[in-house]
Amino acid sequence: MLLENSLKKFKEASEEFKKMFGLIGLTIIIIFSFMILNIFFGATDKSTEGSKTAENETVVASLPKGRLNFFEGNEGHKLSASEYKAVCKNTKIVVQRAMIGANLTDYEAQKLYSDNGNKIDKFSVKWDDSASKCFAEYTIRALQGTTETITVSGEAKGFLKTSIDTRVYYIKNF
Repeated sequence: MLLENSLKKFKEASEEFKKMFGLIGLTIIIIFSFMILNIFFGATDKSTEGSKTAENETVVASLPKGRLNFFEGNEGHKLSASEYKAVCKNTKIVVQRAMIGANLTDYEAQKLYSDNGNKIDKFSVKWDDSASKCFAEYTIRALQGTTETITVSGEAKGFLKTSIDTRVYYIKNF
């Protein structure tokens, strides 16, 4: 009886109310779907990797904001070898300033970068244990209609620490 009365009132309701009710219902279904997917495919236990990451994040969090350099300079904080490694392992982003600076030594990369509207296809930052150095590389996207791409790589010697993350600020590629 209660269900029949509710359905009768819903059928008599305005079209705007029905649309709003449908939108709210769809939103709730999407949220619950993602909650269920997170339960089955969510976070996995990475205890050993997580402890190394937490240690690196602690080192990075203790550093001052602004420029972090692995070279002598007038500006910024000079990193120790352990800080340099921790910052490198926590850095995922290469800023445009670093890309432009690295392009100055590679005429073809500079030309392609300018011609394609400053578009970067992909970039990466990796720690090399054998050399004990941080390397950054990025690929400049090809112009439309061509397959030419250029990969520029070099040693990441400077970083920029923001309130959110760290980014490669200077790439030495000469």
